[in-house]
Amino acid sequence: MNAFLLSQMLAGISFLLDISAFHFQRRAINLTLLTGSTSLLAIHFYLLDQHAAAGLMIIAACRYATAIITFHRWVMWGYMLGSLLCSIYLWQNLSSILPLMGSLLMTFASFQKRSGKLRGYTLCGSLCWLLNNVIVGSPVAVIMELAFSGSILAAWWRHCATRRCGCV
Repeated sequence: MNAFLLSQMLAGISFLLDISAFHFQRRAINLTLLTGSTSLLAIHFYLLDQHAAAGLMIIAACRYATAIITFHRWVMWGYMLGSLLCSIYLWQNLSSILPLMGSLLMTFASFQKRSGKLRGYTLCGSLCWLLNNVIVGSPVAVIMELAFSGSILAAWWRHCATRRCGCV
């Protein structure tokens, strides 16, 4: 099996974790699923020789795992600094800015106490990763990111509708 095919398979498994993540009410479950998903995406991008994106995904997996247990702003700023340093060190070209922007937005999202803010900032970060995936030519990652964004919107709408009708 070649590296490209393996990378696409890992992105597919990550896809399943991603689209299910925000359909759970509990923030800890959201972040646990995102930890697994981003771990697989780190390997995916490494296999595609996208080292900056892979490094940022490793940081993201650690960030999600940490955000399960803390909201401290200094931890958030530490992960943002780590993402920035990783991007500088592994800089390949101008397209490396998109993974950085996505990572910074998703880092900010991870440390939000309110699930609406978690979803909103994650959606913005997801759009940065979508553009990156289009540029690097990963069809499974593009489909995954589109579905992830759609899943965030669907879950957000469902949770808001549930609250409006008084079912919670």
